[in-house]
Amino acid sequence: MVQQGPPPPRSGRPPASGRPRRGWSDGDYADDDEEYPPWAAPGVAPRWADHDDRERRRLGGRPARTAEKAGAGDRSRPPVPENKPGRGGRERMAAASGRRARRAAYIWGGAFVAVLLIAAGVGYEYLHRPSPPPALDPLVTTFQPGEFKTVPNACSAVAAATLNQYLPGQRRVVTPKSLYGSAQSLCDWTLDAKPVYRVLQVTVRAYPPSGLASGNGSATFAAKDAYQQASLQRTHPPKATHLPRATVSPVPGLGNSAFAALQVPSAGGDTTNLLTVVVRDRNVLITVISQGPARPRGGYARVSPAQLQAAAVAGARDIVARMR
Repeated sequence: MVQQGPPPPRSGRPPASGRPRRGWSDGDYADDDEEYPPWAAPGVAPRWADHDDRERRRLGGRPARTAEKAGAGDRSRPPVPENKPGRGGRERMAAASGRRARRAAYIWGGAFVAVLLIAAGVGYEYLHRPSPPPALDPLVTTFQPGEFKTVPNACSAVAAATLNQYLPGQRRVVTPKSLYGSAQSLCDWTLDAKPVYRVLQVTVRAYPPSGLASGNGSATFAAKDAYQQASLQRTHPPKATHLPRATVSPVPGLGNSAFAALQVPSAGGDTTNLLTVVVRDRNVLITVISQGPARPRGGYARVSPAQLQAAAVAGARDIVARMR
């Protein structure tokens, strides 16, 4: 049996005389020509766990240049050649640059169009917004210059010449009581002498300022509202009156505004022409009703609507003149 001794040195050199080899030593294999075991890959050297400390001691305290620090691993890899694009690469790069430019143009163009649309919408809303309602006039609570607090006496305001022309003969006069004091006056005349039958009724009223009136609530606006209501009552009479709808026509040149309304009601076999003239003069409303038979009956002669309207207009004109 052959006795085995320590393994031969890796470099093939005999150990130094006088000192037996006990094991691996950093100083024995410090040269660059040392051989590595077959399992060591190129560029990878076996290392002790305290390899760096051993290197510092061997080099007298100088920092060890390890394979990583010295770039030993880099020496085992060939340098990577610089990738310079060829003609095809330049064309691809140019195409990509063009796409990026077009994409940026689309983005900025879309943003510009959006800004234009927003500006157009804001401008449209500004130009087409509804104008604010006009400021309301302050409420008027007192009579204004030219308005009337009182009215003349209706019975004396209609001239005797007018009465003698349209109601000739012995007339009966009735003075109904006013509901508004001196701001209203009423008077009725009746002529019943066959073959003539006539009735003339006059109402004069001055309207005061009212918070319920239209406009600024002045007395004139209150009279305007009453004038409109009088016209509506003739064209759409309440059912309780049993009156037919009236035919309404304007009367020019009388007060601030005037109209005439003709109604022909029938009751108990009698048909009557009922002619109403309504005049507004500032804040005063004048209502004159003239009526007579619409056809001969019981010894009474017919009275035409034209005759009745002439009598009503004449009476209203007398009252307007009295107020001046």
